[in-house]
Amino acid sequence: MKKPLARLLRVRELVEDLSRREFESRSAEKRALEAAASRQRALGSALRNEAVDDLAQPWNAGHKTWRMKMADAEVAGWKRGKLDALAEAAQPEIDRAHGELMARRVERRQLEILHAAAVQAEERERVRQDQNRTDDWFQSRTRHRRS
Repeated sequence: MKKPLARLLRVRELVEDLSRREFESRSAEKRALEAAASRQRALGSALRNEAVDDLAQPWNAGHKTWRMKMADAEVAGWKRGKLDALAEAAQPEIDRAHGELMARRVERRQLEILHAAAVQAEERERVRQDQNRTDDWFQSRTRHRRS
């Protein structure tokens, strides 16, 4: 019984590992989306600051480019919004993957406990049989001495 349980335990470990990798992959995707959104936020802020700086310049120095910079800042804000929405939409999949990982971990732990109990039972049985053989040997020696 120990060997089939060991095989099943190995399968459960592999399934748990796959679940963990899926969870980590989905989490990494969300972190990448959030990082991209943060970069877009910083880009938009920098472009707005540059546009304001251009407006502060004398009349012909920066007045031609400030509108483009503001438009670029708006595009960056739109991209940030889209990336934030994608990151938020990924959360249910992450939650599902996490729930599956926890379920697989519980299954593996239960099987580990069952396997450990089976190993202990087999060891107790082996010790009992060794003790019985030893007792039988001593009993047979005392019978031969009496005869």
